[in-house]
Amino acid sequence: MKPIQEYTKQEKIAAILEYNPCRTERNAVLRYLLAVRRDNAEEIAYFEGFGDSVHKIILNVRTYERGLLFGYTAKRFDKYGWIRGMLPIVERIELDILNTIHIGQSIDGTYAVTVDWSTGGAGGGSHPSVWDEPIADYKEAVKRGIAELEKRYAYAWEHISDSCNYNARKIRQLTAKLKEVKRHYLEPKQLSLFDCA
Repeated sequence: MKPIQEYTKQEKIAAILEYNPCRTERNAVLRYLLAVRRDNAEEIAYFEGFGDSVHKIILNVRTYERGLLFGYTAKRFDKYGWIRGMLPIVERIELDILNTIHIGQSIDGTYAVTVDWSTGGAGGGSHPSVWDEPIADYKEAVKRGIAELEKRYAYAWEHISDSCNYNARKIRQLTAKLKEVKRHYLEPKQLSLFDCA
């Protein structure tokens, strides 16, 4: 299959119209379609600099433009031609091996936070990326991670009748550990002027 850069104008329009975008992709698809219809060479070059198919172009454009919120201005393609929006993790706050707050930081110092959680058979998680909400302050990132786990554990506690997915003993242990984490990271430290023996 030839790359989209080698298509005629009509072939490009047909390929773009054939692409079935999800709701969040529609704006990017429309911008690309209008650029082709209007023969806007600069805009066409912008889009086609992101890949050789409509699918790859749209996904890469959206990831790149979202990355601008985190200070990423260079196009960083992996060996398969995709722009990955993952942020490097600068801190992992572990309650146990399956329950962790991940704090990622971009090149401009902006943070993103995600959590991994498990309360028995139920659980989930993700890696910090440009698709998360940008957070300017480290302490605020920690607060949001703690709040997300609190929300997950509260939901699990409300559904403990499903003891396979929501284990009451495990939820109690995780809630206690989360209180310790909250105390350690968010409560002010008391400083003393004198050591008392």
